[in-house]
Amino acid sequence: MNERKAFLRALAKDEDDTTTRLVYADWLDERGEHEEADRMRKWDAAKAWLVRFFEENSQGDYHGELNSYEELLEHAHAAVKEAREDWLGFDCGSNESLCEALRENAGAFWRNWSVVTGVPLPADYEKKSGFGCSC
Repeated sequence: MNERKAFLRALAKDEDDTTTRLVYADWLDERGEHEEADRMRKWDAAKAWLVRFFEENSQGDYHGELNSYEELLEHAHAAVKEAREDWLGFDCGSNESLCEALRENAGAFWRNWSVVTGVPLPADYEKKSGFGCSC
């Protein structure tokens, strides 16, 4: 197995392994992959921001589609795949507090989401951001 696969396998096994992630970032830098190395170094802070954001802005007894940080990531991933020229976002179900927080923090949400997932954002993503609520 090559080194890259070994790093990725270790991170897939424990995504919160900061030591492996930072060693991998150095390894990437040594190979000239500076942007990905930078993303690896930002990953821990980005995930912490997203988890805290979800926990602080989700209603306690929520019965909808967004019941976890992981489900929030999945909704955002689907939104990026389906992004239109004029809109990027998703419906938060009946979670009004999360929807309002996403509207107020769209730029930070999308930037941190992109760091954690490694998925690039479409051009002008902040201008296109919109989040719906079925409240």
